[in-house]
Amino acid sequence: MDVSSRAGVQAQPQSSQSSQLRRAAVVELTGAFAGPAAIGVADLLRRPLHQAEVTFACATSGIQRHRFIGPLLHDVVLAAAPGFERRRRKDRAAFLLSVTGADGHHAVLSWGELDPDFADQPVLLATSADGQSLDLCGPQLVVPQDRCGGRYVSGVTRIHLAAVTAFQSVGPVGSVASVEGHSSGVQ
Repeated sequence: MDVSSRAGVQAQPQSSQSSQLRRAAVVELTGAFAGPAAIGVADLLRRPLHQAEVTFACATSGIQRHRFIGPLLHDVVLAAAPGFERRRRKDRAAFLLSVTGADGHHAVLSWGELDPDFADQPVLLATSADGQSLDLCGPQLVVPQDRCGGRYVSGVTRIHLAAVTAFQSVGPVGSVASVEGHSSGVQ
């Protein structure tokens, strides 16, 4: 599927900004990758870039409209050698990404949201916002399909990839139910 047809995201030509970078921010890749890695905005600018014109509601500032440019998060993660079997859909579907910003704000996405075999959402790791480079403050997580800005993370410092094999769910009146494996229901 051509990304230009998804959620207002359009492919962009490669940028020559990488030669102008100074002391750029770095994003640490942790968790289920082939090994620890770090990427900077210059690395992101070498990937195919996409544009997203977004509108979302912000709890503190009201309706926001912005234009972001950057690579797809899906492509960035795949290039970093994630620890799942790419040919096995069920294996990939068990992974989550936690994206953390410099201010401590973080958001969680499932791999299925990004994967073309599942939701195929054009989530960006933006290198510019409204024409301003993000090379010094760090890239921004952009989730164009979200109606509120809660999963937009500024100044991304870390992307953690993990498989979900068990989790706990808080039930009624604070009770805790544990769900093991890849079951489909929470009790």
